[in-house]
Amino acid sequence: MKREMWNMKRVLPSFALIASLALFAPAVHAQQASDIDAVKKRAELNSAKADLEEARKKRDMAVAARWKDRETANQEREMFNEKYQESKEKVDALMSERARLFEDVRVAREDLAQVKLQAEKARAEYLSLAAGPERLETLAKFQEQGVPFKVAERVEIQNKVKKEMSLYRDDPLRIAKGVLDAARAEMAFTRESNVEKADLMFGSAVAQGDRMRLGGLYAMQMASTVDINGLHPAALMLPVAGEKKRVYSWQENLTPETKKNIAKVYANVNDSAFVMVPVDVLLSTELSSELANHTETTWKDDFKQFFKNGGILMYPIATLFGLGLLIFLIKFVWIMVASFGGLSARRALKALEKGDVETARVQSAKSHGKVGKVLRTVLGKDYPGRAPAEKALEELFSAEVPKIESGLTWVSVFASTAPLLGLLGTVMGMIELFDVITMHGTSDPKLLAGGISIALVTTEAGLMVAIPLQLLHTFLVNRCDALRSRMEKAGLAVLNALWIKEK
Repeated sequence: MKREMWNMKRVLPSFALIASLALFAPAVHAQQASDIDAVKKRAELNSAKADLEEARKKRDMAVAARWKDRETANQEREMFNEKYQESKEKVDALMSERARLFEDVRVAREDLAQVKLQAEKARAEYLSLAAGPERLETLAKFQEQGVPFKVAERVEIQNKVKKEMSLYRDDPLRIAKGVLDAARAEMAFTRESNVEKADLMFGSAVAQGDRMRLGGLYAMQMASTVDINGLHPAALMLPVAGEKKRVYSWQENLTPETKKNIAKVYANVNDSAFVMVPVDVLLSTELSSELANHTETTWKDDFKQFFKNGGILMYPIATLFGLGLLIFLIKFVWIMVASFGGLSARRALKALEKGDVETARVQSAKSHGKVGKVLRTVLGKDYPGRAPAEKALEELFSAEVPKIESGLTWVSVFASTAPLLGLLGTVMGMIELFDVITMHGTSDPKLLAGGISIALVTTEAGLMVAIPLQLLHTFLVNRCDALRSRMEKAGLAVLNALWIKEK
């Protein structure tokens, strides 16, 4: 189409040129030549018109074909766009569906994970209901703490329960039933009480007698025969201290009183529903030892043992107590004597209150004690004024007050030193205790008793000395303050009676 347009542009100038030549040809040409040329030119013009018309037709056909092609392309493009839009909508729908499915899958996975977590938690809680071997520790303690009877049977029951715990871990109910059965069997054992005839061992001799047991709490035995002291040989199953734990054994070295009580138990067991049994229900090794080897002691023996357990520091502590008590007694007697002014001092003070100075002077000469000395100091001389009398009283007080307060500091020092000596004993006892532990370990409590006794007894003794001495010191201080107050009151009463009257 563009080429035909270009050809037409070339032909049109040619027509214009030919027309111009025809119009402006010289007049000299002949008419004939002019006609011939005009015919040629017309023919050429017609040919050009034909060519132009042909070119126009071709152009129109090309334009029509082009428009048709463009229309076809537009139709195809519209169809493509429609199909593309439909495909896009389908793809978008599929993508939305895919996203929804992914979200559903994610939610489903989260729900599944939550369900699994809850299931695991529920399973763990369910399995936690299954009792472990530690639940049998309490029952095992009865075997270790109680008297050793039926140990094999009780251990077998607990071992059976432990085996079920390992085999049936997923069945807590079965394990719980086994534990309850074991506890029920142990409780049944603790309630067992029987008295039976048996061959009893006393040292290396065998004797016929009775044996009594109450669960795992206590056991006793008594022979039917009587020894040379008129008592039935008897024994108690008591715990003794071992290297790792308590060990139970028959203790035959009982006091006569304990043997009599055992004989009384066996005499009343068939006739009475209530009997008193001499036994340590706490199963303590120390109490059991006292029960088997108890001896009567006086307070003097206890004091000697207490003094001996405290060690060498008990002597200075006792010395401090004795000296403090002695000083207290001496000072107390001195204060009582110094505080006693007699009837004359009271009469002199009453006479001063009434204004009778002469009577007061006569009575003050007969008075005693520190109050009487104050009265005599003022009334025994004729002072020109109040100032000299006050000066004389000041000299008297400066000389007498130190005498009144003398000795009090020693009681306070003794009261303060006694706890320090007790603390020193504590340190010495701990050092000794650590030395024993270093050499022998902690397996034997008897080796540790010495250091512990010094550490505790000296502290107790120091406090026992310090507390009463401190109370006695406070008592003496109060008595001295009261005496000084009475002296000051008497001196002020004399001064006011004499010189206020003169004014």
